[in-house]
Amino acid sequence: MACVSMLGCVGTLAIHGASPTLDWKSILPEVQSVVKKEFPDAGAHYPVSISRVADVTGDGTSEALIDFGCCGAYTDEMTVMRIEHGTPVVALFRGKDGKVSSREFLEGASVMHGAAVELDTTEHAVFSVYWDMNSDGIKLARCGGEAYQWNAASKRFDYNGRLSDRLTKVFCKQIPGAVATS
Repeated sequence: MACVSMLGCVGTLAIHGASPTLDWKSILPEVQSVVKKEFPDAGAHYPVSISRVADVTGDGTSEALIDFGCCGAYTDEMTVMRIEHGTPVVALFRGKDGKVSSREFLEGASVMHGAAVELDTTEHAVFSVYWDMNSDGIKLARCGGEAYQWNAASKRFDYNGRLSDRLTKVFCKQIPGAVATS
């Protein structure tokens, strides 16, 4: 994974707020089984693992960002899991189009491209962002992101356009300087 000094290392973006409240490693075999059922390619290159945990929903139980153990040349594919009635389940997301489903997120970086996922306990959101640098690798050519905010009533993460715009603007401003100093 590439390290972007202002942002931390991709794959270890800062998690804002509360500390984990569940020992996800102790239920890893169950997590792996659930993920493999939902995402058939999971575990193709290396075992499904827990990347990071944080109490994103604010309910006192942590959620986990799960690495599929497969798929990209410079990126890892990930999803979010939560605990429901004592059992790990793949989190559901309602997209811009209103469709509800599980989600795959990319995380990693090359010289010209990058993607990251942040578990944001302050906003109770999962934030996914990508960026592309120009051909000399110094200037930002493109950057965008989507934020999915926890909806306790529906027990899912819903796309939030305003939050997406705000978090994307802040994140994308940091990229050129971070890449130049790494």
